[in-house]
Amino acid sequence: MTFTITAELPLGTYRGAAADGRVEAVPSVSRLYSALLSAAGLGPRAQSTGDALTVADSDAQALRWLEENPPDEVHIPPLTVNGGRVVAYRDDGTLKKSKASLATRKLGKTPDVSVAVAGRFTWTWTQQPPPAVAQTLTELCPDVPYLGTSESPVRLRASGAPGAGGEALPAATHRLDPDAGLFTPGGWDLELPVPGRLDELTASHRAATGTPPSVARDKYGTDEGSTSAVPTREAVALARYAPVSEVLADVPWPQVMLVPITPAQEPARGGIGERDRVRSAVAVHRALIRIIGDGAPPLVTGAYPKGLRPPTNRIAVHFLDASMPVDLPSGGDMWLALMIPAGARPSDLEVLAAAADGLTSFRTSATTGYTVSGPARTVSGAMLWRDRPTGTLRLWRTASPAIPDIRGLQGGWTFADTALLSLGFVVRDQLGRVPGRRDELYRNLVARVGDGHAVVLDASPVRTSRVQDYVHKVNDHAVIRPYRATVSLGDVVPDRCVLALGQSRHLGGGLLVPVDVPEGTALADVLHGTTQGGPR
Repeated sequence: MTFTITAELPLGTYRGAAADGRVEAVPSVSRLYSALLSAAGLGPRAQSTGDALTVADSDAQALRWLEENPPDEVHIPPLTVNGGRVVAYRDDGTLKKSKASLATRKLGKTPDVSVAVAGRFTWTWTQQPPPAVAQTLTELCPDVPYLGTSESPVRLRASGAPGAGGEALPAATHRLDPDAGLFTPGGWDLELPVPGRLDELTASHRAATGTPPSVARDKYGTDEGSTSAVPTREAVALARYAPVSEVLADVPWPQVMLVPITPAQEPARGGIGERDRVRSAVAVHRALIRIIGDGAPPLVTGAYPKGLRPPTNRIAVHFLDASMPVDLPSGGDMWLALMIPAGARPSDLEVLAAAADGLTSFRTSATTGYTVSGPARTVSGAMLWRDRPTGTLRLWRTASPAIPDIRGLQGGWTFADTALLSLGFVVRDQLGRVPGRRDELYRNLVARVGDGHAVVLDASPVRTSRVQDYVHKVNDHAVIRPYRATVSLGDVVPDRCVLALGQSRHLGGGLLVPVDVPEGTALADVLHGTTQGGPR
């Protein structure tokens, strides 16, 4: 189990200076260490020894563990360094001799120097620290008021300690490279505390705050300079954190964030029913947007500025349960699945992760609600489902009915064509360039997915007057005729890929769930669910 410390900057900016005075774009591990030491020595956990405060033994033990165990991974969000263009002068508190009289010395400061940060910084240890150390660090984090200068307030949180709960964490962007040299390309050089740093900083603090100067040494002079001591840095080392080269699969939704949920009332057998999936997804979607507030990205809202072409897919909200062929992480019988589309910007994913952290519950009606029962996990969208057993054929069925994307075309257009067209719309980015416009494009999309051996075995309309159970909003040219489908995806996508079809695919509709049937099974048995892999 991993252990992670997360730094969230409420103002969206980080202000800090490196040892040479230049802007520090990324808070170093040494910076984090000093902040934790300050909280241990001056916060509510500090021990009183006469007129002074000292670090408790348990806190010192945890800090010494940090000296010997640098984080294995870090997450560095997208950031922009804003160079200073304005100089503000302030009194330094020292005197400067002039021809006429003594004057207060002025120091220049550039108040507009900062680093704009689109997300959170994280430091992750892949091996869990000793329980006492993990508990101490977890309790120290909330006592840290800021990183860098006091103009950078921060909320530090630890996750992974026993009993500490968890949160949805962004994936690591860089990993510690112990073999990196001076000319190793790429990555960030971050300062680390090494054994002896605690003693070094403690000695510097005592020298600065210990015995006060004598009266003669403390009197003012006619040309003064600052006497603030700079702590020594002999127990600080540089380490290279190299970029993580993660290649996402070329599928419509390459990542899925899983959030465990539990019914607030009597647990529902078999998960969320097909008539409630769209309604439940809409409730989650509204809750996430409410948590994000103003400025929610179009990837989440689905509302793109006029003139900007929307991407093929957006964030999709669906639900998984134990009846499906998926290995769900421990923590619940049902999971909210936030499907993240290809090409999503890292800053948008940070916003989504923060909203998922803040989601505690949602209601689908006055009597039905769900609570979040644990931290989110992110898995591959290309490998969500279990492997197909040997000797079986993988088919797919809609967990809830799909809604056609268009009204249909002249000349024998069927629900089978509708399902293939919807599949073509979803995987359009993976198909490459498909020529044509409108009707010609639609027929070419159907032909292209057919070339990938996608076949519709059955597609039948849902006979109901309550179409609102299966759709939230549709475009002006769509037909609200929900249908169920059984399909074979052929070679269009990998056979463990997560996929949803139709107009309501982003909000609970048209999720395709694998059905594995023995090879040689009669088609009638497959469609009527009399095989072992049929519906329950």
